[in-house]
Formats: sequence, C-alpha cells, structure tokens
Amino acid sequence: KLHKKEVAEAVSVVEAPPMIVVGFVGYVETPRGLRALTTVWAGHLSEEVKRRFYKAWHKSKQKAFTKYQKRWADASKASESPMAAEIERAKKYCQVIRAICHTQVSKVKIGQKKAHIKEIQING
Repeated sequence: KLHKKEVAEAVSVVEAPPMIVVGFVGYVETPRGLRALTTVWAGHLSEEVKRRFYKAWHKSKQKAFTKYQKRWADASKASESPMAAEIERAKKYCQVIRAICHTQVSKVKIGQKKAHIKEIQING
C-alpha cells in the first residue's frame, strides 16, 4: 500500500490446451539441408486433428486418413506391429526424428475445434 491506497497489478491468464503425440517424421541430412524420409502416423487420429486438413470440415466428406487407418488395422490383424517397416527404416537411416504433436482443443473452452499441429524434435 502506497499512500494508504490499494495498488492493483495487471496480469494475463493464459490457458493452454494439453498436447498429444500423433506420429513422427524421420529426416535425413543432405548437403542442402534436412529431407523428410519417412512419416508414421498413429492408427487413430481424433476429429480435432483431421479438421486441420480441411478448409470447410462440414462440407467435406471427411475422408482424410481413412485408407491409412485401414492399412494400419489390416497390419495389426496380421499379428505384426503396424508400420514396422517404416519404423525400422527411420531407425536405420534417419539422423533427426521429430514428433508430430497436436493440441487437444476440446479440453479447453476457447471456442475452437481445429487442433494446432507442431513438430517437436526428439534428441538423444
């Protein structure tokens, strides 16, 4: 209290939604920089992240990743780990691995349905 008056300080409250990993990208170092060698997505992607791939979600047929999910399901039925070849390829050749993450917008009341997608580099 200065001069017997109350002082109010301005603050900003930032509400950030939780993030989840939905895949990874493997990069190879070339003389001209990094080049994406392989990308592996999760077997099931939420509606939030699929919305990011469309301009008008309500007008679309919402077919993004349906063939990829079918291929993932067929591989898991065949009692082999799905996308094992792509994962082994990434382990063998890639110098840089980055996780594809997205925000879970539905868990925060910000009036948005589209998820934000980001690549986060994994070191070590």
